[in-house]
Amino acid sequence: MKNILFSLFQFFLKVLDKFFPKSDNIVIFTLKSSIDFRDNVRFLFDSLSDSPKIECILLFYNDPLLHKSSVNFYSFSGILYWLRARYIVIHHGTQDIPFSHSIDFRRRNVVNLWHGITVKSLGYRIKNHSKDSLKSEIDNYRFMIGSSDLDSFAMQACFKKSGKNIWVTGLPRNDLLVCKDENISKNLKKGLQWLENQINQRTMVLYMPTYRDNVDYNPKFSKEEIKQLESLLKSKNAVLGVKIHPNAPPIAFDSLPIINLSDCPCQEVGLFLRKADILVTDYSSVWVDFLLMDRQIVSYCPDLLNYEETRGLLYDYSYIFPGKINQTFELFLTELRKSFSTSITEKQFRIKHLFHKFLDGKNSERVSKKILSSL
Repeated sequence: MKNILFSLFQFFLKVLDKFFPKSDNIVIFTLKSSIDFRDNVRFLFDSLSDSPKIECILLFYNDPLLHKSSVNFYSFSGILYWLRARYIVIHHGTQDIPFSHSIDFRRRNVVNLWHGITVKSLGYRIKNHSKDSLKSEIDNYRFMIGSSDLDSFAMQACFKKSGKNIWVTGLPRNDLLVCKDENISKNLKKGLQWLENQINQRTMVLYMPTYRDNVDYNPKFSKEEIKQLESLLKSKNAVLGVKIHPNAPPIAFDSLPIINLSDCPCQEVGLFLRKADILVTDYSSVWVDFLLMDRQIVSYCPDLLNYEETRGLLYDYSYIFPGKINQTFELFLTELRKSFSTSITEKQFRIKHLFHKFLDGKNSERVSKKILSSL
């Protein structure tokens, strides 16, 4: 019975959407729950909603979102906004949108903010991925954003989009990395205060590994390796802050004291990067964001060959990564030890400008202007 009602409702929305008039002055940001109100979506919304020309709505459809501009899709006003909005902002894919199969995307302008500056294969560049399903999905995106000309070329290659459909504006979320403390919202400051209390005047080494499709290649540390890492951190009055990908299993650190950043009351990655002194990662593009901080970046890539063969990287990693590619724990520990006392290299400075065209903290403003000018 439920399936029949669902199908009827889906058909009803599809018919309505084909004929319902659209408004250029309504922009909906579709979110499953409050957890999704972060990163590029959060910072663009805060910027765009300041414009008197348009109405910005946070349309959620699972857990409630406590925000004055949030509307539940499963309400009369929610369905009305869904039907009327010409512009839809997403950050993953059309699965972000409730009942996306009922939408006539030819009558919409979908802006996909994505969720990072990519260094690994995406879209058509992912190996062993169905090209037919990708085409039907990607064709629905009217506009996407990039952080630099190089990033725009990468997005064009991955999504087969024309350059005019990739706005080179910088990522809204990276405004947080370069803004002054007084410009940070009260809500985000609560997260910063939590971090400062946890760090307690120590040096924070932030560890953020990426997601692997095969759990057998997830990062693992032996007891001896943990012991060596603990000794190094203790000698430098440092602490390890750990942020695991939400879809990845936990990593065992045994006796090593860590700050589990998943416990932070505000899950805005920019906060973690802002407070980190050193970043340790692998193929996660988080290090590209961290370039804006002009701080040390250390790699730990024990499965590099497998990752290149299965997922794929867009670039020669040794060329774009600012430091050495450490494929063993011994090499990683050596480079981590050096990072406490060395300055960033000229190579890192060059790569920052390769991936970031703008350093002024006005990325959200630029994306807002692009949307407003396209109305």
